[in-house]
Amino acid sequence: MTTTIFDTRHYNYPQNFMEIKPKLARLEKAIKKLEANLIDANDDANIELLNHRMSGELGLKVDYARELNPDQLLAATTIEGKVLVIAGAGSGKTKTLTYRTSYLLENGVTPKSILLLTFTRKAANEIKSRAKTLLTNSLSDEDLAKDKLPTDKRLNDITSGTFHSFCNMLLRQYSGLLGINPRFTILDTGDSEDAIDLIHKEKKYPAQTKSQAFPRKKTLQNIISSSRNRRIHIRDLIESSYPDIAVHIPIIEQLAVDFHEYKRANHLYDFDDIISQVVRHLKTNDTFRQMLQNQYRYIMVDEYQDTNIPQKQLIDLISKPESVSLMVVGDDNQSIYAFRGANYENILLFGETYPDAKLIKLEQNYRSTPAVLDYINALSAQITLGYQKQLYSGASISGHKPVFSRLSNETKEAKYIADKIIELKSDHDYDDFAVLCRTSFQSNYVQLEFMERHIPFIVVGGIKFIERRHIKDVLAFIKILYNPNDTIAWHRILTLFQGVGTVTATRLTQAINADNNSFEPLLTAKFAKKSAQLEPLYNTLTKANQAESVETVIEHILEFYIPVLKTIEENWRERNEDFRVLKNLATEHSSLDNFLENLALDPPNDSVATTSKPDNNDSDKVTISTIHSAKGLEWPVVFINSLVDGITPHHRSLDDFEELEEERKLFYVACSRAKTRLYLTAPDYFASYSGYFDKPSRFIAELSADEVTVENSKQMREENDDPVWW
Repeated sequence: MTTTIFDTRHYNYPQNFMEIKPKLARLEKAIKKLEANLIDANDDANIELLNHRMSGELGLKVDYARELNPDQLLAATTIEGKVLVIAGAGSGKTKTLTYRTSYLLENGVTPKSILLLTFTRKAANEIKSRAKTLLTNSLSDEDLAKDKLPTDKRLNDITSGTFHSFCNMLLRQYSGLLGINPRFTILDTGDSEDAIDLIHKEKKYPAQTKSQAFPRKKTLQNIISSSRNRRIHIRDLIESSYPDIAVHIPIIEQLAVDFHEYKRANHLYDFDDIISQVVRHLKTNDTFRQMLQNQYRYIMVDEYQDTNIPQKQLIDLISKPESVSLMVVGDDNQSIYAFRGANYENILLFGETYPDAKLIKLEQNYRSTPAVLDYINALSAQITLGYQKQLYSGASISGHKPVFSRLSNETKEAKYIADKIIELKSDHDYDDFAVLCRTSFQSNYVQLEFMERHIPFIVVGGIKFIERRHIKDVLAFIKILYNPNDTIAWHRILTLFQGVGTVTATRLTQAINADNNSFEPLLTAKFAKKSAQLEPLYNTLTKANQAESVETVIEHILEFYIPVLKTIEENWRERNEDFRVLKNLATEHSSLDNFLENLALDPPNDSVATTSKPDNNDSDKVTISTIHSAKGLEWPVVFINSLVDGITPHHRSLDDFEELEEERKLFYVACSRAKTRLYLTAPDYFASYSGYFDKPSRFIAELSADEVTVENSKQMREENDDPVWW
C-alpha cells in the first residue's frame, strides 16, 4: 500500500467530472489508437531499420547515429508520413528538430519545401542556426577547399517562424489572389482593447443596466478573442466563465460584430485575424490551398500542445495530402496555456485526425537527476489523461530527493528559501537558483526577504516592451505613416494634446480619411485652434514621410514627441532610455511595414525584468518568476512556493476537471525545471479576499511519501502545538 504524506480524503473532487466523461472517453480512444502505432527504437525491427537507414546513405556528412540517442535518431530520420513526437521534459526536442532539418537537407529535400512553425522566432532561428553549424562543421577539408558552403542560402530558403508571422507573410504575398489590401497594420492586444473601447464609446448601444457595470476593455477583448480561438459562442463563453456580466451579452455580441467591421473598413488585423483569415481562404480558395500544399511538402511544428483550434486547422489544411510529411513535437504534460486559447485536445486527438499516424517518444531526460525524475514521473502518473511516458536519466548518481517544507506563515517561508540559498551558495552562483510562483504576487515576501538579506535577484514579468506607454505612442506615429487609415493610432496621437478629446480626435480622423488620407486637415482653422501642437505634428509627419530609413523616421518622431512626453510623465528620462532600444531595432529593418510586423508579431523582450539592484549590471542574480514564464527554462536549484490548496491549484479551478488538470500540469512544468535540487514550500495558511486556505496542495498530498523528504516537522509541532501539523 502506498503511503502518502497527507490524508487526501479532505480534498473535493471536481463537480463536472461526469459531464465531460464522453469527451474523456473520446480522447482516451484516440490516445490508445496512436499508442498502438508506437515506433520503439529498441524493437529489433526498428534497430535493423535504423542501421539500414544509416549504412545505406554513405553520402551523409553528419554522423546522426553517434550524435543522437536511438529515439532521437528515429524521430530525426523518419521523414515520411504523419508523426507525433512526444518529447518529455528535458529530452532534447530542439536538438532532434535541428538534426531532422539537417537530415532533410542532406537527403536532397528542397529547402523551399520545408515549413518550420514554432511559437517564437527565437526558437525557429535557434533550430536553423544549429543546423547551419552542424552542416558546416561536417564539411571535410576537401569540401572547404572547394568552397562548398551553400548552407546559409539553403537554410534561408526554409520557411520558418511563428504561426502569426507565417500567416502574415501569406496574406501579404498572396493578397492579389485573396482579394485583400496588403497594406494592413497589425493590432496588438493593447491596440485591440483601445479599438473596442473606442467603438463602444462611439456607437449608440442600448442603455446599459445600472445593476452591473459594463466590463472593461481588457475583459471585452479577452472574451472576443477567446470566443474566436476556442470556437465558442460569446453567449456560451460569458454564461460559463463570466456569469456576472451575462446581462450585457446582447451588447457584447453586437460590439464583437462592430469591432470586426471596423477592422475591415480601416485595413486593420488583430492577432486572431491573421491566422483565421488564412484558414478561411484555405477552405474557400482551391488555388491558394493547392499552391501551399504543393510548396510545403515537409512540415514540422514545435510545441504542438500549445496550438489553438485555428492553428490546428491551418496545419491540417496544408498537410492534408497523404504525400505531405508532417511531424509535430510536443508534450501533453506541458499544455498550460488554455487562458491564451490553447486546446490540449489537439495533441491528444492527433491519432483521430491522422488515422495512419505514427508515435515516437523521447523519454531520456538530460536535465534532472534520477531522484528529481522519480518525483516528476510520480506527478505524471497523477495526470488523468495522456500518452504513457516514463522519463529516465543516464546519470549514475541518484542525487537528492525533492524536499517539502511547511512553514508557519509566508514570512517564515521566504526566510526558509533565503536560508537555503545562502546555505547552498558555496557550491552555486546566484543565477543557479530560481523561485517559481503560481502567480506573481506570491513572490512579494520572497522579494522583501531577499532585499533584507542582500541577495541579488531579478523578477521576470511585468509590462511587455511594446506595451509601455511611450513605446506605443511612438509606434502610433509610424503606423499612420504606413497606413493613414489606422484610426486607433490617430486617436492615440491626437489625444496626447491638451484641448483634443475623443470627439475632436474622431472628427479629425474622419476628415483625414475623407481627404484621401492627407495630413492637410491638421492645418485647417477649426482643428488648429484646438491645439497648437497640430501644426508641428503636420510638419513632423511630412518630414518623416520623406525619410529614407526607419531610423531617421524615428529620429524625426522623437524630436517632436519627447517634449510632449516631458509634460505628461515625470519619469520621462527613464522612459527615454527605451528609445535607444527602439532605434537599434530600427537599424535591422529596411521598411516601415517590416519594422512594424516584427515588433507586433515577435517583440524584442517578453517582459520588463525588475531587479533588486537596478544600477547593478551583474547578471549573477536569483530568478523569481511565474511558472508560465519559466516554461522552457531550467536551473540547478528550484524553489516552488505557496503550495497551499486554493493557491496551487488555484481555487477557481477546483470545481472544473479540465482546469484542475491544467493546474496539475502547471505544477509538473514547475518541478521539471529543476536539475539537481527541488524545494517545495507552503505556509501554514493563506488568507485573502478569495478565502482562507490551510490545506497543503493536493499535488503534494497525493504522492507517495517515498518520493519526497519532509523538513521542519519538529519546528511546526513546536510552533503549532499540534502533533499532526499537516
